Amino acid sequence: MRWRMLALAAMAYGCFGLGVGSMPPLVDPIIRDLAMTSGQMGMVLGAWQLVFIGVGSPLGSLVDRWGARRAVILGLGLILLSLLLRGLATDFITLLLAVALFGAGAPIISVGMPKLVGQWFVGNDRGPATGTYVVGRDIGSVFALATAASFVISLTGSWRGIAVVYGAITLVVIVLWIVFGKDAPSTPITETAADKPPSEDPIPSSGILSLLKIRNVQLVLMLGFVVFFMNHALGAWLPTVLQENGMSLAASGRWVAAGIGVAMISNFTVPSMARLGRRSTWLIAMLAGGALSTIGLISFTGPALIAMVLAGTIIRLPAMQVLTLILLETPAVGPKRVGTAGGVFFAVAEIGGFTGPLMMGFVRDSTGSLTGGLWVIVGVAAGAAMLPLLLRERHA
Repeated sequence: MRWRMLALAAMAYGCFGLGVGSMPPLVDPIIRDLAMTSGQMGMVLGAWQLVFIGVGSPLGSLVDRWGARRAVILGLGLILLSLLLRGLATDFITLLLAVALFGAGAPIISVGMPKLVGQWFVGNDRGPATGTYVVGRDIGSVFALATAASFVISLTGSWRGIAVVYGAITLVVIVLWIVFGKDAPSTPITETAADKPPSEDPIPSSGILSLLKIRNVQLVLMLGFVVFFMNHALGAWLPTVLQENGMSLAASGRWVAAGIGVAMISNFTVPSMARLGRRSTWLIAMLAGGALSTIGLISFTGPALIAMVLAGTIIRLPAMQVLTLILLETPAVGPKRVGTAGGVFFAVAEIGGFTGPLMMGFVRDSTGSLTGGLWVIVGVAAGAAMLPLLLRERHA
């Protein structure tokens, strides 16, 4: 049963990836069609993260109360509605609202995945399980990035075809969840030390303020902001960075998709390799590597630039999974409270997820280029690279 649920989790996160990856390859066609500025497009690309900030925490608590099945079905329904409304957008405001709606469904999926893993898997088995569902997200993103500017436009004649193509896929996944989805047994399969609050540090299961007093939670929130700032800024604007270097619309989407495709390996293997007691070291490497590869995006052209796209994506993408594993294994959090704690984590992290793409858009409007925005990413990632040293980890 747990493997069936993990497969469904991967498909649900794949729909999340479709929603995120369908617009970045089409930035300039959308700007022209709806008479928008790059700054407005930056707001659109960051709109769902802004909504996530406001609703992430209460929706995380909803996942704890409802269980994964009902919550994920609701989240997928909101993602489907967001995709459909994007295709009906007539101007900046209507597109902004359509993408913002995605921010109401996204936190349910993001929080529901670690909740599901916490209930159905234990100990070091949670690393491979986390890598598996994240690969599902990556497959959705790769498919959208690779097909939005080529297949979808060829099939439908417009960027608006993303609503039909990706909406149909999401509808199929909703049906599969309704038919085959199950909630975890009320009695946990087994428990690890992190699954139960230790007696010397009792934390109420519903106390968000109490969770915020935990040192690891505070550090994970700060690191989550940085990781999301970097990953969402580059995820939203990397195709445009390549286009500014002379690459075609379709080719830029394919190369970014290739990077995420190759990064599926690291997204699956890093959570397994970053075992208990070693996860802070992996975070340092990913933040430093993300900063260095972004310098490469500024400095190189041609094949070397493509190499930086591939290398940077491989290095920086698994950071989110490692952070959620640290959160899940923190005493006084565990699977019983990971919905609430995960909601807080994603709400804070998505402040970075919103400001990153927004910053890139305004820098492009102000300077005519994305180079200045890339330097900001370098500074933020490098400045936070040593923070993981302060984390307290359990050892296997």
